[in-house]
Amino acid sequence: MFDTCVLGVDPGVARLGLAVVGREGRKAALVWADTIRTPSNQDESARLLHLVGAMRVAIAQHEPTCVAIERVAFSRNRSSALTVARVTGAVMVVAAEAGLPVAEYSPTQVKSAVTGIGNADKDQVRTALIRVHAMREVPDQPDAADAIAVALTHLTGERLRTAARAGASR
Repeated sequence: MFDTCVLGVDPGVARLGLAVVGREGRKAALVWADTIRTPSNQDESARLLHLVGAMRVAIAQHEPTCVAIERVAFSRNRSSALTVARVTGAVMVVAAEAGLPVAEYSPTQVKSAVTGIGNADKDQVRTALIRVHAMREVPDQPDAADAIAVALTHLTGERLRTAARAGASR
């Protein structure tokens, strides 16, 4: 069974990108996207609670069939990677509470799926979403655009994954 509505997540404690991309026939369509911001003067636990609430609202309003998350890249700042990992864990718990499967994609997988270039920058990703994938309503917010790209990565690869599973079970 193909996923028909994916909640894409670009995790971050200061800014969490969320987007819902649905399938309309053979095409993907942007349903909703936003960037959830948390006040920098709050404790990390309060910020996580705020993000969890936003996730729950998005799931309740848009009823996705799964959640796709961009995997944290540990090669950079280890402290910020740990914080992003905490956000990712919170997102996974909310998805599990809702009974939704979770798929994770590396930044390179997302960029390759959307632009064809594994090291594309944020502007190239946004431009590809608009021009190549015909998503005219992509917001200017980079985190929301990245969440759209993560959801689209899942949707475009779902047919291949389903076919591979079916072939493997024969």
